[in-house]
Amino acid sequence: MTPPVDVRRALTSRTAALQGAGDRALAALADASVLVVGAGGLGAPVLQYLAGAGLRRLAVVDHDVVDPSNLARQVLFGLADVGRPKAEVAAERLRAVDPSLEVVALTTTFAPEQVAGYDVVVDAADSVVVTRSVSDACAAHGIPFVWGTVLGYDGQVSVFHDAGADPVDFHDLHPDVLPDEGSCALDGVLPALCGAVGSVMAAQVTALVAGLGEPLLGRVLTVDARRWRWTESPLRRGPGSRRPTPVVDAEPETIAPSALADALGADAPRTGAGAATLVLVDVRTPEERATGIISGSITPELLRPDGRTVVAVCASGRRATAYARTLDRPVVVLDGGIAGWRAEGRPTVHADADADADADADADAATLTE
Repeated sequence: MTPPVDVRRALTSRTAALQGAGDRALAALADASVLVVGAGGLGAPVLQYLAGAGLRRLAVVDHDVVDPSNLARQVLFGLADVGRPKAEVAAERLRAVDPSLEVVALTTTFAPEQVAGYDVVVDAADSVVVTRSVSDACAAHGIPFVWGTVLGYDGQVSVFHDAGADPVDFHDLHPDVLPDEGSCALDGVLPALCGAVGSVMAAQVTALVAGLGEPLLGRVLTVDARRWRWTESPLRRGPGSRRPTPVVDAEPETIAPSALADALGADAPRTGAGAATLVLVDVRTPEERATGIISGSITPELLRPDGRTVVAVCASGRRATAYARTLDRPVVVLDGGIAGWRAEGRPTVHADADADADADADADAATLTE
């Protein structure tokens, strides 16, 4: 078996051959620690390319598990990984590339204190709420961070460093606190676009750490994958720049349509194993509900304090997120809402028919108890 040191030398040989790289660049990479937030569509290609970059330490934080809908774009995972924590699976793949790489897997949501001790942070969570938190944490610790986002056919990449010579941060790009808009489950995403944007993000890490190219500090790179046009826009901090007040409320977790179907029982969602532990609450208008609901759903006024986890459902996820923040009990939001559920070919039923079924079930239960 080839010793790890020889593996590292082979992995980095093409990097060393780059003009202006050599031992200087390899030494800088070998001394660097990088934290990647998110192991999804963007995080997967970032991690894959950084695995062989010759870093000292590479950490990944992601609380989610692998879902079948991930596999087309999240290239670290396969069918055998479905249901497993993304961070743990990613860590296995990274160690398989470079045995001498120190790999840290954090199967939690992002926390600001996690950035401490890292030279560069990569924000691959593709969530405005998480990005604000990463931005504040990196500014507090004087750490540069690489940011990327994709949705549909569009993507963006930039590098922020609040403590740099020309300080610029995410709040200079988006000064107002806005909720996440859109969802891959609802709006879709071109799988290869994730790879393209993720590759640029990984290259920004090696640019920051080892000077391999010029980092996108003060520049926002935008790609339109309909025409494959890349455009660059300058970004500067203005005299009236301000850091928004951090959002206190944490973003509720989401559940993918396929994961919800599995939890409820794909063949009989109303009587599946998940029925005893989950309650679906549809917050849409009566007119929207009349177009079809997920079987077993109730309206908010019918929710009882029974200890079950609430699955909040709306058209696309935004109203369900707002509703989830009002609850003082375990709650998740259906990713992409009813639109995402239907996009995966999941069934809905007529609300009146479902109510009749509930009445029949209650009558049967009453008969059994008499």
